[in-house]
Order: sequence, then structure tokens, then C-alpha cells
Amino acid sequence: MRVCVIGAGAAGLTTAKHLAEEGIAFDILEKRDGLGGLWYFDQAMSSVSDSTVASSSKTFLQFSDFPIDPGVADFPHHTVYLDYLYKYARAYKLLEHIRYNTAVTELRKSVDGWEVAFQQEGSPQRRTYDAVAVCSGLHHIPLIPDFPNRQAFQGSIVHSSLLKSTEDLKGKRVVVVGGGESGADMVKELTPLAGKLYFSLRRGMALTRNFSLEKLPADFDSTRAKVWLPRQFLHDYNVDCRLPDRYSRFKTIYTLLGLPVLLVMWLFFPRKAAMLLKDLFSWQAWRALFKSPPRHGPASGVELSRACDEFCREIPQSEQEIQQKAYQLKFLFDWYSGTLHNTQPFTKRMEFLRGIVDHSVKMMPGIRSFQGGNKVEFDDGTQAEIDTVVLCTGFRTHLPFYTANPKLDGRDLYKNVFLPGESALAFIGFARPNVGALPPVAELQARWFAGVVAGKLHLPDADSMRAMIQADAAHYNRTRANYAERLNSLVDYHVYTNQLASLIGCQPQLWRLLARPKLLYLCLFGPYASYQYRLHGYGAKFDKALAAARQIPAVPADRVLQHTVVYAMKPWFHLFSWLGFRKLKPVF
Repeated sequence: MRVCVIGAGAAGLTTAKHLAEEGIAFDILEKRDGLGGLWYFDQAMSSVSDSTVASSSKTFLQFSDFPIDPGVADFPHHTVYLDYLYKYARAYKLLEHIRYNTAVTELRKSVDGWEVAFQQEGSPQRRTYDAVAVCSGLHHIPLIPDFPNRQAFQGSIVHSSLLKSTEDLKGKRVVVVGGGESGADMVKELTPLAGKLYFSLRRGMALTRNFSLEKLPADFDSTRAKVWLPRQFLHDYNVDCRLPDRYSRFKTIYTLLGLPVLLVMWLFFPRKAAMLLKDLFSWQAWRALFKSPPRHGPASGVELSRACDEFCREIPQSEQEIQQKAYQLKFLFDWYSGTLHNTQPFTKRMEFLRGIVDHSVKMMPGIRSFQGGNKVEFDDGTQAEIDTVVLCTGFRTHLPFYTANPKLDGRDLYKNVFLPGESALAFIGFARPNVGALPPVAELQARWFAGVVAGKLHLPDADSMRAMIQADAAHYNRTRANYAERLNSLVDYHVYTNQLASLIGCQPQLWRLLARPKLLYLCLFGPYASYQYRLHGYGAKFDKALAAARQIPAVPADRVLQHTVVYAMKPWFHLFSWLGFRKLKPVF
């Protein structure tokens, strides 16, 4: 048996590694002249820019059995992470299997297997494989919105993936279009450079900072003790329980059930405990038991820009005031996203908010049209003179070489990986996690695929796969109404990795860790990182998982206390969901 792995990015490398562990031969076809995918700086193709730094912490970027060196920064520069991928490839002897400068031109099923046509160094070739793993990603063809009267614009329009250095925009009037991490990064980088800077959004977005107040990566807050909460209650915990004067049914119940723990917390963290305990003396908290306030406002860039103008009317007079107002401003972006906090992709960059607070950046709604010359008109009717429009608008969902279904849609795949009834073709690394990072998700997909190809793991029959695909698609369309068409492969990191681990048979068995209380403590209250899926079951590597766990810093005591209250609520949620209250069913 021989497998073709298309792409030598993080997804392709981990797929090849797991095929090798199963004793399966493979070739890796890579169109660039180096490995790493988007992490490989490329002047001609979509890639990182010269200043790109990871937005997820190294704990979530690393593979489960290959920890990143302890001395590496929490959020490594792209060159550092690329070096990590090279070390991974060398450690598992993958480099000799990579064919660089090899672009796949066609993938189709034949009577003998899967036929792959490719151009290697300009020479057309064709080969038939027993199975194929498509790991090429979708970040290749920039998505360019069709703005009215665009041809009349005399300034320049550039997609962020093709802008390799922001120095070219120094002193210019720039509008950055589109949110997400590329938009947030672009605004931050351009704030000290641009002559006039605008940030244009059609709606708000979910924001979270890189570091917590304890100076730990903020994604460490995603713990097994907390993320079992159903979607709407996880929103309530992440938003209402962290803000004074915000109320919800969940927050009131959380405070009541957690009263003994919160009283202990009062002794060591009085400010945090007081913020929650004072709700017991508010009539609004008790009213929320019977009528929860709304969780979000309209999905509106117009309303967001107006709210930002009003909130930032006065320029802050101190660094402390800037930081305070920037953090408060985050909740306006959440509110005008028009959906629950954890239903959308998180933007793990908040530094750009400082520019809005000190008037270096002007928030604007979406672009309505171009007006000739250098004029741009926005959805609220205002106009601005612009030299350069930077599009941070993502990429087209398109696989040109897969002619059977070039418009790849995660809603057509079984768990975002397999076509119904087809076990020899997998799409790995296309699911986009809302938090966490792509590499551990791709690694679980790769482990699943390798096990299936090796005959050690088995897929359901085609009809069962189709039924699950339809159910998952209906859930996706219902819960992600604002994003369903533009982002069709978004997954909830914790729920999705838990589902894959169940299919693989590598779920951590917490009861088996009772004899190792420190490890159990870390699994419950530390970051929900990939090492947990190497502790037990299929593909377990306990020693390597333990080595990765030992690199995780100490968990803040106040977080443990707060998440203990949440974890103690889980049996009650199970009970009430069993009694028929389905909205209370834990997600795992």
C-alpha cells in the first residue's frame, strides 16, 4: 500500500508521521520549495509576513508527542515555529519523502485507486495511489469582495496574504477591511505607520487577549473542568461571570452553588470573590433566574462604529486608563458580533483596541462602494479619502485539482474528514478551530486516517455517515448563522477534539489518574492541550504525554477555585438533561 500526502505543512507532516508509524509507505507532494505551508515565508504565494507571530500559545501549537523546547517564547515568531516543524520532520525521517516544487493538478478516483497528476519541476507526471490525504489547506486563493464601483477606485487594493511588509504603507491613508486575526494584526502593525488608519467591519467579533492577568497564555483558561458547558452557558461564564453588573441565570446559580468555594476564595482573592458575591444582594441577579437578559446585540458594523465613537469620545490621560478602556471596549465588539461569544472564531489579538481608544484608529462599518478617485463610502454614508485598501477577508474555499468537488465544504464531510462511504480519501487540516490551534486538530485527524488505512480503525457504513453529516450540518447552520456560508469548516476545538478522540479510542480515562493526583489536577484545570490524548487508549505514549504535561506552568489558584465550582455543576446538568431539559446536556 502507498499513500499520497498532498502538502508539507503541519497537517501533511503529522499525517506522514502517523502513516510511517503504521508501516505504510507514502509520498509527500509540496508545491513550494520548502516545508511548513503558510508558516514558510514566500514572496510569491500566500504565507506569513515578515513580522508574523503565532496567535495560539506553543502549548496548543505543538504535537502531542513532540513538545516545543521549553525556552521558546509562549507565542513564537513564525521562523521559530518553522524550525520546530523541521525538527519534527527530521526526528521522524520525513524529509526524504518530500518532493518539493511539485504542484498537484488533478485528483480523481480510478478503478485501481486514486490517480494523482502533478507537475514536478515543470515535468507532468501521473501516479496511482491506494489512498490520498489532502493536506494542502485552503489559504491559497484570496477572497476579494465584489465592492460596487470598484473599478473607479484610483488607490491600491491588496490582500493581506500578499502584503509581505507593512513598511510600504508608511504615511498613507489606509483602510483595513475584515476582522479576524489577520485584520487585528494588520491594524496593530499599521497604527504607528499609517498617516490615517481606518478599520472597517460589517459586524463585531469575539476578542480575547493573548495573556491572562497572571501573565500566562490566555488559552490556558480553556480547561476540561469548564468547557463541558453547553454553548449558551459557556458564553454566560466567559462573559457575565467576568463582568460586574452583568446578570444571567447561569451566573446567579453559579454564585449560589459555589458559595462555599467563593467564601474560601474571599480569603485569598477578595476582589474576584467580591465581584461575584455582591450579586447575591442585587435584585437584578434574582430576576435573571426567571428572565435572562439578552446575550448579544445586532450583528452590525454601523452600530459598532457608533458605539466605539461614543465610548472613546474622551482621550484617556494615563496608561492605566488606556488599558482599562481597551479591555472594556472588547465587550462592545463581542456584543455587536450578533451571536454568542463562543459560536464564532476567536480573535486572539486585542492590542489594536489601544489605537481606537487613543484615536489613532477610526472604527468604520463595512464598505458600501467606491466613489471614484480615492473616495470610499461606508455603510453609514460617511466617506473617506483612502490610498490603500488592505483586505483581511480570508480565502476562497476552493480545491482546483479535486474536480469532483472543488468547492470543499466541511458540511459535506463526515466529521470534516471523510466523504461518506470513502475511507481512502481524507481531508486533513481543513477544519478551523474557534480556539486552540490547527496542529493538534490535524494530528488527531491524521491519527484517525492512518488507523483507518491500516485497518485498525473502522468507519461507519455510508448511510450512517450521511445521517451524521446531515445532523452536524443542520447544527452548524443553526448555531453559526452569521458565518455558515463564509466559514463552512469551523469547529469548537474542545468538542471536536473530544469527538475525534472518541472515534480513535484515545480519550483520557480520568479515573485511572487517581493514583497520579498531580496529573489529574493538570488534566482538569490546566490547558486542554493535545498531550491528554496520548495518556490512554489507541496510540498512547504515556511517557511523552507526561513530559509535555511537566512543561506546563503552575495553574493559578483562583482559576482552579472558579473552575471547581463549574465542574461541580456537571452532575446537576447531567441529571436535569436526563429529566428532559435538553439544553442542559453537557457537550461531553
